[in-house]
Parts: sequence; C-alpha cells; structure tokens
Amino acid sequence: MKAIRLISCALSCAVFLFGPLAPLRGEGQSVEDLYMAADHVSRADQYLAMTLWDEAEKEYWQAVSLDYDNVKARQGLGDVYRRKQMYDRAIENVQIVLKSQPNNVDIQYLISLSYYDNHQYEQARLAAEKALQMNPELAKAENLVRLSEAKKRDQDLELQLLRTKEAAALDSFRLVQEAKSKGFVGYVIPGWWMIQTGEPKTMRTGYMILGTTAGLFLGGYMLRSSGQKFYDQAVTGSDRPFYQDRVNIGQSRYKAGGYMIDAALGMFFLNMADSFILKGKIFGGRTRVKPSLPDRDRHNPY
Repeated sequence: MKAIRLISCALSCAVFLFGPLAPLRGEGQSVEDLYMAADHVSRADQYLAMTLWDEAEKEYWQAVSLDYDNVKARQGLGDVYRRKQMYDRAIENVQIVLKSQPNNVDIQYLISLSYYDNHQYEQARLAAEKALQMNPELAKAENLVRLSEAKKRDQDLELQLLRTKEAAALDSFRLVQEAKSKGFVGYVIPGWWMIQTGEPKTMRTGYMILGTTAGLFLGGYMLRSSGQKFYDQAVTGSDRPFYQDRVNIGQSRYKAGGYMIDAALGMFFLNMADSFILKGKIFGGRTRVKPSLPDRDRHNPY
C-alpha cells in the first residue's frame, strides 16, 4: 500500500510540474518526425505565400507523411487545392482537420467556401450555416449563406432552361427522324413505326403487331390453299359420302383462311387510316427516339 501511495504521489507531482502527458500522435511516431513535419509545414507556408502551389503541395504532403493528422499541413493542402480548383481534394483534406477539431469554425467556413467555389451551392449553404451556428457573429459565413441561396436559385433556373432546350432539341430530332421514317412501308405495314422508336417496350409491341398481321396473312393463305386441295379431292371422289366429306373440310378451311386474310387486310387498312387520319394514335405514327446529346461542361452548358 505504501508503494502504491508513493507512485501516485510521484505521478501527481509530475502532472503538477510538467502538465498532462501529451497523447501519442501515431503508433511508432517519434519526436524527430514531428519536428521534421513542422519544418516541412514552415517551408510550405513560405511557398504558399509566394503562390508556388506545386512546391507548397509537395512540402505539405511531406509533412503529412510524417504526421498524418497534422492540422496545419491538412489545412494548407485544402488551401492549395482550392486555389488549384481541385475542390474535392480540398474538401477531403479539410474534413480530416474537422474530425479532430469539430468546433473549429474557421475550418467549417473553409469547407463551405470550397463547396461554393465548386458550384455545390446547397452543400455550401449547409456548411456555412454550421459555421454560423458555431459563431453567430461570423459575418462572412452569413454572407456566404445568402450568396449560396442566390446562386442555388440561379443554378436551378439555369437547369430548367437547359431542360427546356434539351426537350426542344429532342423534339426537333424526333421530327427529323419521323420525316425520315415516314415512307410507304410505314404507311402500309402495321407496327413498323413502333419498331423504329428504339424504346424496348414500344418495339416489342410493334414486333407483336407486325408478327400477328404477318401470321394471319400467311396462315390464311395456307388454310385457303389446303381447302382448295380438299375441293380438288372431292371432284375426283367416286362415292357421295367421300365427296361430301372433302367438300365440308375444304369449305371450313377455305372460310377460316378467308377470315384470317380479311383480318390481316383489316390491320393494313387500319394502319393506313391511323397514319393519314388519326395521326398515329394507334400504331405510333410518330417516332420516340431518345438521342444521346453531346457532353457539355456542367457550368457552361451552352
């Protein structure tokens, strides 16, 4: 018990004289590493003041390699990448600082500024509001909230205009495709224009209509041919029962084939009426092709 009391007393004296012991920054990290990291940060700050971004970036990364959570190095990298317009990397490095210093209002504002420069105005507004909550008197954060809201409205309006222009471009493209596809084949063959749309669901419907029409026509022709053969057999028959049986079969097949051919012709005439009178309401007289528009810069769409 005396030994434990002596050790406790010694630790208390040490804390009183020298302050609390600092936690280790990283496993296997030496004081020499921390000193060298600070030296790299100092040189990087000088390069940053001279607007030598690449040299400053290298020095900051040298400091991070020695001290991963070095606040000044991470903040410096965020500043360098923001000036080099590499905003995602700037935000990534500054957020590492925010994890270790969640109440650092300057870092929170720097994140919001990076979002703003990257045209991510909604994220910028939210980050600036967090900074304003940390310090209600931070005027620059309040101004950034207002600017972000205004830019977000402008961005939404720009996107709406972009969608309108794209819709107009698509309609124009569809009209051209419609003019190209409207030939004699489309006016006569049911489902032909639906097949030209490029949309899987509409194409399947077009193929089904075309296949049904062709199947009715071909099946009717084959049934009528079969019925004619039975009529020919009836003529060659020697007894009346055989004659009557052949005639009955021939007549039923001939009629069924005629009905199928009439149905196919009805599809053809209905398609023509749809093309000329109903403006494609049944068989898709207008194509619905969805063209892939060229890539554009998201900040300068036109």
